[in-house]
Amino acid sequence: MNKIRLVFKGITEIVGGEKLGLIILTDVAMTRQIAIVCDSQMEYQFGIRLGHTPIRDVLLPEVLCKILKASGTINDYEVLISDIVDGEYKTVLLNNITSEMIPIRSSDAILLSYISRMPLYIEERLMNRQSVAYQENSRGMAIPINSISDVMLDEALEKAIENEEYEMASYLRDEKNRRKSIR
Repeated sequence: MNKIRLVFKGITEIVGGEKLGLIILTDVAMTRQIAIVCDSQMEYQFGIRLGHTPIRDVLLPEVLCKILKASGTINDYEVLISDIVDGEYKTVLLNNITSEMIPIRSSDAILLSYISRMPLYIEERLMNRQSVAYQENSRGMAIPINSISDVMLDEALEKAIENEEYEMASYLRDEKNRRKSIR
């Protein structure tokens, strides 16, 4: 399996979305970007780290990272985003010594990677399929329809019908049907 190293670029709120945000990641060359949907609590957690809030040094993720660094085991791990199923990226903590894979929510894994400087990767085919060209200082970003959860898909379909955006509603309905057919 080929993989691409990712770099955290920032976090932003989804315009018009209720309590949701996007974690923006790029490849190392900053040519492609991918967005991972997160909840408002994760936006808050990143805000603590990005704002360099003094209390962050005693928070659980930072303390656990210090323990792992002190034990010398943190360098055994990497984060790998390997697939997308029903609007959720499948992510694991991969132990490169034992090959053990520990499932973890994508946004939590990205936060852990950010705090610990643990390498963050995505499977190459997934990146090629889900990413868009990176544009510095872009004011918006399209996200693939297959990267939104079932709940978000239902809400977007309702909104598209309300706003008489029938072409968009058709795309959303097709994605719902595709997901139902593979379950």
